[in-house]
Amino acid sequence: MNYHYNVSGTCLWSSGPSHPSCYRIMKAPVVGALSLSALAISTARCSTCCSALAALPELQGKVYAPDTTNYNLRLKTYYSANAALAPWCMVLPESTEDVSSVARTIFQEECPFGIRSGAHSAFKGANGIKEGITIDFGYMNTTTYSQETKIASIQPGSRWGQVYETLDEYGVAAVGARADVVGVGGFTTGGGYSFYSNSRGFACDMVANFEVVLANGRVVNANEHDNSDLWKSLKGGSGNFGFVTRIDQYTVESNQLWGGGIAFDLSQRDAVFDAYLKFADNMDSDPASQLIVTIGYDGAQRSLGALLSNVDAVDMAPAFDDFYSIDNTSSTLRIEHIAKLVPEFTGGTPLGLYAHWMTGLTSNDKRIMEFIDEKHAEYVEKMKAAAPGSNFAVLILLQPVTQSMVKHSAESGGNVLGLEEIVAKGPTIMWLIVVTVDTAENQEKIHPLTIEFRDAVNKYANSIGANKNWAYLNYALGDQDPIAGYGAEVVQFLKATSHKYDPKGVFQKLRGSGFKLPA
Repeated sequence: MNYHYNVSGTCLWSSGPSHPSCYRIMKAPVVGALSLSALAISTARCSTCCSALAALPELQGKVYAPDTTNYNLRLKTYYSANAALAPWCMVLPESTEDVSSVARTIFQEECPFGIRSGAHSAFKGANGIKEGITIDFGYMNTTTYSQETKIASIQPGSRWGQVYETLDEYGVAAVGARADVVGVGGFTTGGGYSFYSNSRGFACDMVANFEVVLANGRVVNANEHDNSDLWKSLKGGSGNFGFVTRIDQYTVESNQLWGGGIAFDLSQRDAVFDAYLKFADNMDSDPASQLIVTIGYDGAQRSLGALLSNVDAVDMAPAFDDFYSIDNTSSTLRIEHIAKLVPEFTGGTPLGLYAHWMTGLTSNDKRIMEFIDEKHAEYVEKMKAAAPGSNFAVLILLQPVTQSMVKHSAESGGNVLGLEEIVAKGPTIMWLIVVTVDTAENQEKIHPLTIEFRDAVNKYANSIGANKNWAYLNYALGDQDPIAGYGAEVVQFLKATSHKYDPKGVFQKLRGSGFKLPA
């Protein structure tokens, strides 16, 4: 279909009302005058916003309406069906200039909007919006590398698998995600826990510069020397300040990684947990090595495993000697290019399932690990009973956050994650619950049990004084408030940055996706 305009500039669709993306709203059932009035306002804003974007010459062919091929295809590329909200229209910019035009339109027309980078976050509203426009960065996915500066310039819609593949030919790597499908923009501005976090810090700590389109369309750079408050705020402050259109990140001088997975029999639980705790207590001794312990249910049986890695590509790194001494059922440990190894860590979960994940942080305490394992077994059975015949999976990740990881923030201009005080007394365990379900109907039965599981972990952690009350933004569920956990001083800093660069509060009032600054 083509857009057509009358003499007043109003967008007319050849087959329907003032804008096809508003047709869904016009057909919605209404009750009473108040609902009808709200419907009229919503329809008018929908028509104005989508038509204004579609009318811009630079955005021709880049604004997608509902029930069109490109629109429907983009909805199918979300990792989780929960997050695949159908907006009034989608706009897919291809350049910073395009984003500037989009921002000016949003600013002028007061359009509600959502932001999509890699669309890997799972909850409803994580990376899109229903009553508004979704700005989808999927076509801004290029990575370039400067051999002179050793900096990779990465567009926000790129996925980390693409980044690793591009940099592989130069023999370098980026401090990025451990799953190839994760998007660069959200991952980095949310912090970015990486293979390299023990030796280099979070992904945000490696950012030399952010290119940002502000709410009024102005393009700025944020780095150590220019707009340094914005630079720091974007290192963990997520999408609260502007549209990040390029991330310039220092690279790692090798593209090699030693790593893989080890599977253990469930009877080895205590030995695996003891090895984990000892490793976390001694992470300073080998900054190149990192660890994840996994507890899983794949729809058939429960499992126990560990994902080991060494970014110096040291074969059978000594830091994991305690794990090697435990009888295992399988191992994939090897030295490989990170571009080839990361897909293994990602796994083969198909797109379009119904996923939720949620997280927390506790002290490095075996009681927490035991409690989570026992509750995992209990709630898997409850979920089976609640949704007979459902194909679902429940994965637990346990991974350290330590002083050796957090110290890199101060060395690179600081971030806003607020972890310095939290890890001051010793290592912590970041736990993550990931539940993936086959259908929306089965999720309705299983999700309340997932929340019960999470709440039970937090309640137990509180009871033994182990809860750190901090949630990693990139793992958080929509009902969590991760930015509040950064601490009052950090929140005030972020609010000051928001007021300075977005004085009209566009990214707080009109943005409908992701986590906003605490009220």
